[in-house]
Amino acid sequence: MKTLLIDEIQEVALNLGWDDVGITPAEIPQEDIAAYQDWLAKEYHAELTYMENQIRCDPKEILPGAKTAILFLSYYKQPKMEFRDNAGLIASYARGRDYHNVHRKRLKKFINWLEERTGQKGIARGFSDSKPILEKALAVQAGLGWFGKNTLLIHRKFGTFTLLSGILTTLELPSTGVSLRLPKCGSCTRCLDACPTGALSSPYQLDAGLCLSYHLIESKKEIPSEIKEKNPGYVFGCDICQDVCPHNVRKEPIHDGAFSPESGVGTYLTLGEIEAFEEEPERLYGSPLNRRGARGLRYTLSGKSDT
Repeated sequence: MKTLLIDEIQEVALNLGWDDVGITPAEIPQEDIAAYQDWLAKEYHAELTYMENQIRCDPKEILPGAKTAILFLSYYKQPKMEFRDNAGLIASYARGRDYHNVHRKRLKKFINWLEERTGQKGIARGFSDSKPILEKALAVQAGLGWFGKNTLLIHRKFGTFTLLSGILTTLELPSTGVSLRLPKCGSCTRCLDACPTGALSSPYQLDAGLCLSYHLIESKKEIPSEIKEKNPGYVFGCDICQDVCPHNVRKEPIHDGAFSPESGVGTYLTLGEIEAFEEEPERLYGSPLNRRGARGLRYTLSGKSDT
């Protein structure tokens, strides 16, 4: 077999629709493991009990014999939109198709190519927020960006409006990593200052229990009144800490149509549209909003749990 080149991997990844790719050893840096464990100890994960799975710290638990992680990055930034009195705003990542589905198809095609290229089977396993792994730590190690004070990955070109997926493989490949770990946010605190609920308790620390996105996407409980009162108008998710980030103020490159509003439910939701989803819940299939469900969306927008 001819040597597998980084250029080959990058070419295939870009052709499949990703916007960048990085390669790194399949090992989570110890400082990231320590930061993750400290975050758990502070109970900043709220009721996200699945975050307590320590497998996240050892990729080899997911794929025995894993030597390399290949990280893929999708850019999804949408235009910043104003809030409306008669409709709830959807966070930009959720306006189009569910990225999990988009990424899974791409990952399957990439793994098929990798197996054909190497003549080996069973050498890779994919992940896209569906496996317990600290993918942002691997992405930083692969040179795709650095951690921002809002705890998001900041890509050197695309800023924070990015989605990660990747594969673990038993192949040993050269790394693309460069030193991007040093803090690059300087004295900027725009994300901390803009967060309406104070979820960014300090630089690089997110308290999920205070995060608007957590309550509008993940939590199954009633939204606390002190959180609800500070919601400027979102019905699903939140972009505030990203909208104010200086790294996102740049000319927008052409982005993947899969994540555009035309491919999904759109930018806003009215109460009438949500009630239509309750009548035909299958209309939410393939959308990130299906995670919340029509009833959850209606409760967020109307504040009422019953029709």
